Amino acid sequence: MMDPEHSTALERLAEHLHQIGSANDAEDHGYVNDAKQMRLEACFTIRDLLEKSSFICELLPRLTWELETEHILGFGWSQLLDDLEPHLAASKKERPENADRPARENSAG
Repeated sequence: MMDPEHSTALERLAEHLHQIGSANDAEDHGYVNDAKQMRLEACFTIRDLLEKSSFICELLPRLTWELETEHILGFGWSQLLDDLEPHLAASKKERPENADRPARENSAG
């Protein structure tokens, strides 16, 4: 069973990866400064999260490289979300509030 703190860390990581994607959308719509700030905040928080939750690097060994090369700012964020999804799904299934629900309900949310 996954530690609840690990589950929370993975959810936070997913939120900040989505934030990078939202920054890209913002830039596409002309909000260049806002996009830059969103990316900076997301990457700072992801680095901080890695420092506090080193297990993430075991699950996503490419994450450090993505941050160092800034590939994460282009397409890397989306690829990392794809890699993260099975771990998030497993984490949700293990939650006590989902234990008695049928499997198809667990996968919906």
